[in-house]
Amino acid sequence: MKYRTKLYISHVCIASISILLAIIIFSVRTEKLVFNILKSRSVTIVATAASQLDPQLIEAANRAKSIKDPSYLKLVTQLRNILNANRRDDLFVSELYILYPNPANPKELLWSVDSEPSPTPPGTVYNSSDKDLILNNLNKNFADPAFTTDQFGVWLSGFAPIKDTEGNYVATLAVDINAADIHDRIQELVKFAIWGLICALALSIIIAHVLSKKVTKSLHHLHDVVVQIGSGDLKTRSSLASRDEFGELSQGINFMAQGLQERDRLKMSFARYVSAHILDKILHSEAPLKLEGERRKVTLLFSDIRQFTHLAETLPPEAVVTLLNDYFGQMIEVIFSHSGTLDKFIGDGIMAEFGAPLDDMSQEEHAIMTAIQMHKELDKLCTKWEKQNQPRIQMGVGIHTGEAVVGNIGSEKRIEYTAIGDSVNVAARLEQATKILNVPILLSETTYLGAKDKFPFKDLGTMSLPGRKEQIRVYTIEMDKLK
Repeated sequence: MKYRTKLYISHVCIASISILLAIIIFSVRTEKLVFNILKSRSVTIVATAASQLDPQLIEAANRAKSIKDPSYLKLVTQLRNILNANRRDDLFVSELYILYPNPANPKELLWSVDSEPSPTPPGTVYNSSDKDLILNNLNKNFADPAFTTDQFGVWLSGFAPIKDTEGNYVATLAVDINAADIHDRIQELVKFAIWGLICALALSIIIAHVLSKKVTKSLHHLHDVVVQIGSGDLKTRSSLASRDEFGELSQGINFMAQGLQERDRLKMSFARYVSAHILDKILHSEAPLKLEGERRKVTLLFSDIRQFTHLAETLPPEAVVTLLNDYFGQMIEVIFSHSGTLDKFIGDGIMAEFGAPLDDMSQEEHAIMTAIQMHKELDKLCTKWEKQNQPRIQMGVGIHTGEAVVGNIGSEKRIEYTAIGDSVNVAARLEQATKILNVPILLSETTYLGAKDKFPFKDLGTMSLPGRKEQIRVYTIEMDKLK
């Protein structure tokens, strides 16, 4: 189920439940309020009427044997006058009647006088459901605790004691209020409330629809932006500028896209210099990578094709380019496979670093292994070229370990990742010295000390390098002793 549908359904359900609760609370509270008002009025009417009646006349009526007894008729007239005086449009007082306990049986109530046109004969036993309530509250003004419903309608009865001048209980005056009309009005009021709340529900449904549409519109926009970024379009930016959580999420996505774009630029830049393995380490490294230039220990490797100028003179330019492409392609693979970083091509030469941009505890060993493997791969290339009537070539490799400044060096218009320092010059001079000493690989003592137990070295003693006053001890690899 889509989020928009969930949001819409949840809003409608919340609105429906809230409205249903409101209807129930309104109905219950309204009925309770009306009941309390009627209860108060019924007690007021019956208490007032009880104070207006003659106790002696009531005692005489209690002894009457017939509805034609003068005292009975006189009391009926008084009750009817009181009844008519209390009837109003908003309150229908249906009946007034007098009850008294049976002297022979205190648990019974008997009819005394009834205001009805067809009155109950005096002395008739009162059998209504509120009999016990009346007997237990003979000296109190009270009303029924709830509406009474029977075949004649909905009623509420109030009761008050009638006492003589000395305060002695004589009888109980009761009043019946017809609550059917009021009850109907309550039901009608509840119906109006229900219709009003239904309209509110319909309005809330419309608002929920608009709100869910607005929310999901923002979500759809953010989703489309994320999909475009995920598909590789890192220039995509979210244009959502709302001042809410969606706006914050939009800014977060834009920052993420910017970071991915910078990461992609870094990847594109270094993909030309390092192997995929090294690049992956750089991208997943938690430590910040310094590219602005830092001093660090590195092992530098320079390689050069012997007598390349003469070779270029004897071959067509296209053949030279093809030969160099084959050569460089194979040499780069060797450098990358041993955790090296390609610095640059210098004509037919190669400059590479080991130990940058990531630290390499075995950089000397990796550099020497690269030089050895480069010569092996060159032999394979020469075998292939001979079959194509191309000349064999030779290569010299110089390696030196020392400190250098490594990083992005240049200007705003032109920048490259490279190493700068005296160590670079030493490595370059060692490569040139391979021609003088006629060895394929020449390395300095600092490189030798970093891997002296790993390869069959041959100490060539000390020598002076062009452009340097100090002599340097150099070594070579005995290729014929390699396993």
